[in-house]
Amino acid sequence: MERRIYTVSELNSLVRRLVEGGFPGGVWIVGEIRQFKKHSSGNWYFVLTDNVSNVDCVMWRSRVASVGWTPEEGMKVEAFGRPTIYEKVGKFHITIERLIPAGRGERAIAFEQLKKKLEAEGLFDPEHKKPLPVFPMVIGVATSRTGAAIRDIIKVTRRRAPWVTIILRNTLVQGDSAPADIIRAIEEFNRFGKVDLLIVGRGGGSEEDLWCFNDEGVARAIFASKIPIISAVGHERDFTIADFVADVRAATPSAAAEIAVPDRNELIASIGQKLRRMKIALSNRVLYEKNELTRLMHRLELSSPSRRIEDYRRQVDDLLTAATGAVVNRVRDARIRIEHIMEKLELLSVNRILERGFSLVWKDGRIVRSAGELSPSEGVRIQFAVGEADATIEKIELNPEGSQ
Repeated sequence: MERRIYTVSELNSLVRRLVEGGFPGGVWIVGEIRQFKKHSSGNWYFVLTDNVSNVDCVMWRSRVASVGWTPEEGMKVEAFGRPTIYEKVGKFHITIERLIPAGRGERAIAFEQLKKKLEAEGLFDPEHKKPLPVFPMVIGVATSRTGAAIRDIIKVTRRRAPWVTIILRNTLVQGDSAPADIIRAIEEFNRFGKVDLLIVGRGGGSEEDLWCFNDEGVARAIFASKIPIISAVGHERDFTIADFVADVRAATPSAAAEIAVPDRNELIASIGQKLRRMKIALSNRVLYEKNELTRLMHRLELSSPSRRIEDYRRQVDDLLTAATGAVVNRVRDARIRIEHIMEKLELLSVNRILERGFSLVWKDGRIVRSAGELSPSEGVRIQFAVGEADATIEKIELNPEGSQ
């Protein structure tokens, strides 16, 4: 038998053909992911294991793009691929073309991973939620013009707030092209800048129908919007990534319209109630101000110049009365004193003395007070109480105490 000698390269090439030829249509395998690495080139490298044996796997970037989720360490997966040999090092591996989570759907894994990623970045934080306008006048809607969502939104808005203008941007809300169109719709409304509020969504459907609202690009466009956004996707039981990022999540498109606009009947009732309260408050205020004005007018009256002049005039009158009384009293007292004095003077008057039998001797117009002032044969005049008489001094006698 002729001996055949192979080079290493020939052997590896032969083994590769044998391996690949043994599985011409590829093979499905199940196992847990270990040593997962996401290369900068976009390729994925990992090991599949069943805890007894391991096999190296590679998934090229072109195939990675079709996977909407990222494998995690220890995750059990079902993988379809083609066994082969890397000839350069003679290493066996499987080139993976499809990767499916075992026991859980791809969409569920992708949803949870994207949710966790965006939540960690803060896209769900309440502090980033923009408040909705209380009285929006123009509302933009990004949805399909043929769907039930826009009909429901228009119906509810017309019933609750017929003055509101609705601007529809016909948008794809299903299929592979939908995420890009939703992003464009949001960006167009923001550039337009003449809407107060934006509703993004669609009516109910399957998980696949609603999947475009779980797109990362859609989520980031909602977060970046300067216009407040209400997410209205599917039914009440349906939750999408868009719901978590939006400023407000509505259970349905109809609910979104109810959240977006006030109800005119409620507004009318509320305005009526406020008017009644204002009327009562105004009446109370008027009464209070009236009482306050009366009090201030009274104070002003008490402190007004005319009132003060009147008070001063009254005080002057009182002082004049008091002064007049005092003068009268003093005059009366003085009159009484004078009368007493006059009575005393009357008692001491010359006439009263003369009436008692005394007389006055006058000489040369002067009263003679002493006999020593007279000389014999000198003429004098004697004054009596009644009448007068002339006399001649014949003899002068002096008292022993007298001088002469």
